[in-house]
Amino acid sequence: MSLEEQYRTDANLQARIGLHARFSTNPGWGRWLFEREAPGPGARILEVGCGPATTLWGANLERIDPSWQLTLADFSPGMIEAARAVLGDRAEYFVADVQELPFADESFDVVLANHMLYHVPDRSKAFAEIRRVLVPGGTLHAATNGRGHFAELQALVGANWPFWRHNEAFGLETGPPQLEAFFADVRVERFETGLVVTEVEPVLAYVRSSESYRGGDLSEVAEMVEAAITRDGAFRIRTTPGLISCCKP
Repeated sequence: MSLEEQYRTDANLQARIGLHARFSTNPGWGRWLFEREAPGPGARILEVGCGPATTLWGANLERIDPSWQLTLADFSPGMIEAARAVLGDRAEYFVADVQELPFADESFDVVLANHMLYHVPDRSKAFAEIRRVLVPGGTLHAATNGRGHFAELQALVGANWPFWRHNEAFGLETGPPQLEAFFADVRVERFETGLVVTEVEPVLAYVRSSESYRGGDLSEVAEMVEAAITRDGAFRIRTTPGLISCCKP
């Protein structure tokens, strides 16, 4: 599945968000992320690859400072419409690619790039664009995952689901060296959580919704997940989300 097909609407992404929302051992990811990414009053904020805006903004609507100038960008018109449904006139919206941003130099105090940089074909170009639109001293926050993310499910699905490639492309371990060529004061913070899943179908829906899934029969996976639930009361999945932050020199 191409990225364009994957993110034409928010349906696939919501399937994945739903698994975390229902079965996470620490459901406060959106609140945790907001507390670390929220700037001071009057800040000009750009979120690239904003998606449907549910995890960060939808979970924190009452905390959004009305003095912020909030701009949301995504390459998918469908995602922009989903984000608009969440935030309404609290933000401005642009269909835009992070590799070629339609904004003037030094337009923003903060740029947010949550769980999206591993999708970008030319990250060096994206980093250069983000640096260009940030003011000197401005901050980039980039949420991603670390190694071992979804390892238990990856082991069951196997080669038809090379989910690990995201973490190798831009993860908590592999992202900082890439950013250090463009930004200063690169730092990582991890969010402690995991999944304790008590139903089979949401697990299968997660796999099917992913752009890295290559197809194939999931019946054996379903049987193994069901066996774990029967034996242990739940199918436990390790998750390793976190946040990389840095600033423009």
